[in-house]
Amino acid sequence: MKQRPGIVIAAVRLIFILSLCVLLYSLLQIFKAPAEARETLKEWDKKREEALMPVIQEEETPLPPSMVSLPPVTKSSEPDYTDGEIIGEIYFPALERRIAILEGTQRAQLKKGAGHYAGSAAIGADGNSVLAGHRDTVFRGIGRLKIHDLIEVETMDGTFIYEVTGSTIVDGEERGAIKPSSTPVLTLITCYPFGYAGPAPERYLLSASLVKRK
Repeated sequence: MKQRPGIVIAAVRLIFILSLCVLLYSLLQIFKAPAEARETLKEWDKKREEALMPVIQEEETPLPPSMVSLPPVTKSSEPDYTDGEIIGEIYFPALERRIAILEGTQRAQLKKGAGHYAGSAAIGADGNSVLAGHRDTVFRGIGRLKIHDLIEVETMDGTFIYEVTGSTIVDGEERGAIKPSSTPVLTLITCYPFGYAGPAPERYLLSASLVKRK
């Protein structure tokens, strides 16, 4: 039995409308995320300025639960960050881009900047400090970074200069891809391929070693 032309036309129109809605929603998220990232960076600038003022009271904060399979960090590497806290900024001289860093890698944090994996080493300390970010917003262009390019990371503990040592691409489900280290290293993670539409199947890992402290 042949389908009625009217039903076919209605089905085509419905598919077109649904596809248009998905496209509009994706575009909204792409334009919205950079604005939130810029606002978070402003909050970090404000926090840094306030740190120059006299400290009235200092509160201890609990160590957030681990989100990656890394061995326990040493006492000297243990971060004193709270979940969702703006802990610093990362600057890519080669990309001319500054990005705020927040503690945690949940959706809320990654909308605003790069997320520091709870359980990884504190920025600048011995061990592997792991940061994650979206490929189409805060970590856009990260694939253009080359070996020996510098990355500057600033926290309340100072400014740390890292040098890119290499990159690798792994399956998104691979375990143990993030390796422990006895020296201060930085690992940046984002989804891959960079131009992939929808949830990407792989992960791009950029590695860097600490070369200078300010």
